[in-house]
Amino acid sequence: MSQVYRDAPQFEDLYTRMFDQIATDDPDGMDPLVEQQMVIRFRLKQPDVELWVDGRGKPVQTSFGSQPLEASLTATLSCNTMHDLLLGTLPLGRALLFRKLKVEGSKSAAMKLESLLHACQSVYPGLADEVLGGT
Repeated sequence: MSQVYRDAPQFEDLYTRMFDQIATDDPDGMDPLVEQQMVIRFRLKQPDVELWVDGRGKPVQTSFGSQPLEASLTATLSCNTMHDLLLGTLPLGRALLFRKLKVEGSKSAAMKLESLLHACQSVYPGLADEVLGGT
């Protein structure tokens, strides 16, 4: 399978747009992260990208690259797996079961990924179609 994203800048552009749109369309969509003051670090491969989702305040902040933060939860997965999760073609439970997604942190914290996933799934398919050209 080929890479969904051409390179890290394309990934970062799409995810920046996605989180901006979530903040506009559904400002309360990530409240479970804010309530838990969660910081999630995504270590992504192919292309290699580090995505941070900082829920210590509202609106939730996102950034890329190394950050001087302590993650509540670290998720490691390929960019293609992230794409499939956000399109809804790969269920979260299946990704965890088949170790396409590895999570470090508390189990209760990991459950908060579901609210983040749903918020992202609400806007990602349309943006992916626009940015990636119908993958």
